Amino acid sequence: MDDHAIVREGLASLFEEEADLLVAGEVDSTAAALAFVARHAVDVVVLDLRMPGLPAPDAVRALLQARSDLRIVILTSFFDDAEVHAVLGAGAHGFLLKDASRDEILAAIRQVAAGESWIHRSVQTRLLRLLRQGARDAETLTQRERQVLELLGRGLSNKRIALALGITEGTVKGYLRQVFPKIGATDRLQAALHARGLRPDDRG
Repeated sequence: MDDHAIVREGLASLFEEEADLLVAGEVDSTAAALAFVARHAVDVVVLDLRMPGLPAPDAVRALLQARSDLRIVILTSFFDDAEVHAVLGAGAHGFLLKDASRDEILAAIRQVAAGESWIHRSVQTRLLRLLRQGARDAETLTQRERQVLELLGRGLSNKRIALALGITEGTVKGYLRQVFPKIGATDRLQAALHARGLRPDDRG
């Protein structure tokens, strides 16, 4: 399911060459995808990360709500770390890059259809880095500092963070002054990106 016809046609042609794979159909938006799975028996959905309509995490949740046994593989040319976290957290079973080889794409579909997961190797590397960073944060940040950082990552102002945690706005500022050097951030934006699972230099 991709909004670019050439991508859909290429994938369909690839799958149709395989005796054990059957293409049920193609759509070009998340709304069309939801309508399609509601009417047809589908085992695996290949969903573009940036389809028109719902954001990918919401589309994944909606598809799984429509069919709980559905298996979903996310396909994309480019992504940021927060997007990987979001779609996998929403329930996607695979994450595949469009520059993957023919054999990788087929292996991903078969593995996900068999009830397992598939994450492209380069994506695995980035996820491992984030997990290690998260472990380091857990060791260096206090519980309250982690709470403040998490709320900052959600886009809350100091005032709203203070209200949420039952502390003063000045105390929030104090915690942020302690947190910034611990995570290598120099401003609120870098800290917010870090809280969302992004490195400070991933803004561009």
